[in-house]
Amino acid sequence: MNKTANIICSIVIWLMCCLCVRGQEPPGMELQKYQDAAGNRSILFRAQQAARYTFPANGHPYWSGPAFERGDISFEGNIYHDVFLNIDALAQRVLVQMIDGPFAVALPPALASSFTIGGSHFVGIGPGEELPEGFYEVFGTGAHRVYKHVYKRLASSVSNVNGSAIGYYDDNYRTDLTHHFAYYKQYYFRDADGHFTPFKSRGALLRHFPERRREIRRAVQGTDFDGFCESVLNLADR
Repeated sequence: MNKTANIICSIVIWLMCCLCVRGQEPPGMELQKYQDAAGNRSILFRAQQAARYTFPANGHPYWSGPAFERGDISFEGNIYHDVFLNIDALAQRVLVQMIDGPFAVALPPALASSFTIGGSHFVGIGPGEELPEGFYEVFGTGAHRVYKHVYKRLASSVSNVNGSAIGYYDDNYRTDLTHHFAYYKQYYFRDADGHFTPFKSRGALLRHFPERRREIRRAVQGTDFDGFCESVLNLADR
């Protein structure tokens, strides 16, 4: 597909997506405001067509799964509601899909500053920031936050590496394929001054709250790591 066709495809996709704005204004009003404010930049359209991985490989390149979910996304000061979103964790792009269509456009982290998918809040970190460029799920709403970064790499192995070896379980795993999408994640603690510190364990997170560490440890039990992070922050910021 040539450059002109890519731009036209991107415009059509965004026009369709933005018809799903919530009911406080007639459909299209938010898009019109965006275009009036952005002028020539409204080819937001600076977005590229999403990558299509047509080669055979085990697993998938997405943050948690191939399915797109409804969410809201902030782009250059405007919020677009109820669009279909996903995250390409290999390319580190947020994907916006046309409703009931096979096409999607891909926005880099610098352009997709904030969005929600399925109740989870994400931010995009562009180049030159304190954290590596990419997308982060954010836990907590107070002075302290935890940022979770999921990224994938295309790897190769002649052994059966399904499950823990690639970071997740593929129900359709094929032993005759050598390529797979390997899963990685990293957590960062953001303190009240906005500084980030990477951590890997529950104890490492609790050490950021030395005066309340025992209290919080007793209160937070029986949850997965993401739930633990969220519960710790809720207690620590009370």
